[in-house]
Amino acid sequence: MINSNLTILVANDLYIKDPNSSELGKKILKEGLVLLDEMGLEDFTFKKLALKIKTTESTIYRYFESKNQFLFYLFNYYWSWMEYNLHLCITNLTSPKTKLRNVVKLLTKTLKNSEKTTFINECILQRVLMLELSKTFLSKKVEEENKLGYFKQYKRFVNLLSEIVLEINPKYPYPHTIISTLIESVFHQRFFAKHLPSLTDDLGKEDKLEDFFYQMTVQTIFNYNKNGKN
Repeated sequence: MINSNLTILVANDLYIKDPNSSELGKKILKEGLVLLDEMGLEDFTFKKLALKIKTTESTIYRYFESKNQFLFYLFNYYWSWMEYNLHLCITNLTSPKTKLRNVVKLLTKTLKNSEKTTFINECILQRVLMLELSKTFLSKKVEEENKLGYFKQYKRFVNLLSEIVLEINPKYPYPHTIISTLIESVFHQRFFAKHLPSLTDDLGKEDKLEDFFYQMTVQTIFNYNKNGKN
């Protein structure tokens, strides 16, 4: 959720002390994200972050109970930011297929750091999510974390996109499935294009990535008939 000043509001279940409430908290977010990008979640620690921002490890624990909670904070921040941009790109559109095209474009484009937000670099955040997204799901604690609301913003975003799917074809029975698959596949193909190119087909350019996922998604939705066949 975002207020009128474009301050992104993250659920209070995702922190002990609101990092937006102090300059130190904002510094923890800004520099913590940079450090995550540099070393990955496995090697990232609050001790290393404390050294980077010249504070104590215990001070960071006053804001977040663990690095996992810190990652989920960033995870929810990202989907709140994406929801804001979603509304910008589909408002006043009447064609469901045009809405879907804009959705796919939003999901496949490389984010640029926004001047509207001051302490989180959205470009870096997207890069971190590309590497760490699956780790938020593939955990033995996933059901517990879901009950705590850690996936609330992501599920909200998926639900919003699922409504567009049903505008295209009200009889399509798998709107949430195709949207969650689309989102994760975009991240995977970005990663493959950069690191494992033999697993993809020259989709590194955004227009190709957009076109591939739009065609795949819209044809699957639009051509589905009552017999469950494409």
